[in-house]
Amino acid sequence: MGAATATGGSAGRRNPPRLRPLRVGLLAPQSGPIGLFGPSSVNCAMLAAAEINAAGGILGRAVDLVVEDGGGSPADVVARAEAMIAGGVEALIGSHVSPSRIALVKALGGRVPYIYTTLYEGGEYAFGVFVCGETPEMQLEPLLAWLARHRDARRWYLVGNDYVFPRTSLALAERYIGAADGRIAGRDFLALGTEDFQPCLDRIAASGADAVLIYLVGTDSILFNRQFAARGLHHGVVRAAPVLCENALMGIGPAGSSNLFSATGYANLSADPAARAFRDRYADRYGRMAPVPNRYAVACHDGLHLLSALAARAGSLDLYRLQLAAEGAGLDGPRGHCTLAGNHLGAPVHIAAADGPYLRALETLGFRAAAPPPAAIWPRELGRG
Repeated sequence: MGAATATGGSAGRRNPPRLRPLRVGLLAPQSGPIGLFGPSSVNCAMLAAAEINAAGGILGRAVDLVVEDGGGSPADVVARAEAMIAGGVEALIGSHVSPSRIALVKALGGRVPYIYTTLYEGGEYAFGVFVCGETPEMQLEPLLAWLARHRDARRWYLVGNDYVFPRTSLALAERYIGAADGRIAGRDFLALGTEDFQPCLDRIAASGADAVLIYLVGTDSILFNRQFAARGLHHGVVRAAPVLCENALMGIGPAGSSNLFSATGYANLSADPAARAFRDRYADRYGRMAPVPNRYAVACHDGLHLLSALAARAGSLDLYRLQLAAEGAGLDGPRGHCTLAGNHLGAPVHIAAADGPYLRALETLGFRAAAPPPAAIWPRELGRG
């Protein structure tokens, strides 16, 4: 996908200063297994840019959003990011899989602020890297405990794609399951792009599991859940899918979505005033037939507002000053009030159940924070203060 830009005017002020626009790069998935999240992610980021610009921009500069594909190999994503920086982009918002994040952190080397928005396995504490997405401490741990209490989920089968995010998350899940008096019935790690899940489903059926924890992303999740339901397994086996979103549910279909749960900061079927106000703004801008917003798209919206909040707090886009001002920075968005600690944005989290093509919030867990950093985020050569 070629670069696209979105700008907005500075409303509410007379004769605003004629500062050059602030070019912000958005790496949103347009291809690959999570490409289905791309259209709503771009929409939500463009909505955030319009909101920020209507309030006067970032440090008086109108946001000029430059959009590129966050899909493809890590090398592809790094190359696109490098090209955007060479073209004048001063900050990056990234929605993509963890291997691309790892490669970007190494390649960027603290040159520009980088806000990673996708929920992920946790543990990213690099200087100048700020994380919006939920971590296992925020959503997986309470989800497993809730299902043990309310659905008597005890004997778990673990299924994930074979890369760092599912493997690390499922390793943590084993600890959480043990803490909830559960047991592991089996494990399967499958390549991204798997289409036939029947051998895995055979093993699940033979294991005696009463619950399945699913860390399959994008189209893999859709195909697995369709085939799971076609076998009739959904009648007696609880499914927990921390990565589930409305775009995937539309692909799974209502016949395959019963007895399917997640934990999320944003659900379209939520009575929370912040979520409802966001849905209304999104519908007003894009119409009722637009790609449905989901947790990944909402995190892109939050990512741009986080950049704005950090810049306002620091009075600068200098990376050193942004990092110095980061702890305790906050924003009010579709998920409610969110606060930055250890470069991770804590947020309210809800237990949600699949309800047709949507996630319905069942119970609010309150504010959840990511694990604190194990060591200082500041590089030794920079020091602090």
